[in-house]
Amino acid sequence: MDHVFTLIKSMAQLNQSALKARNKLFAMFLVHIILDAMLVVIAKDMWAIGRILVTIVVMYFVLQGQKWAKWILIGIFSLLVVALIGLVVALYSKLSTILIIGSLILTILSTIIVIYIVFSKDLNRYFAYKRQTSGSKQSH
Repeated sequence: MDHVFTLIKSMAQLNQSALKARNKLFAMFLVHIILDAMLVVIAKDMWAIGRILVTIVVMYFVLQGQKWAKWILIGIFSLLVVALIGLVVALYSKLSTILIIGSLILTILSTIIVIYIVFSKDLNRYFAYKRQTSGSKQSH
């Protein structure tokens, strides 16, 4: 019963700005996955579906406040940025305009998400809260 009161108290301590930061990150994740999936379908690169599924799983753990997932996601997005820029530069004349523009938008969005994950104080407060609550669940 003490666990329930502790959880309620810690939820009350989590302020609205931290919840807004989480919601903003979730919205960016959704836009990223939708855009990424659309580009995969347009490019007919069905092997990339596996990468998208792995990214979704890692995103879930990021939203649960897992530090390891945060760094893996930063790595995935960093590699994606490098790969997309390389793809656009190397195959510019062979790619459709929609793929070029979509890839550049996805590059910018991936960069924004990485910056947001690393530097948002409100988001990091939310992650700390999630780690605290999951830690208290495991200890009971």
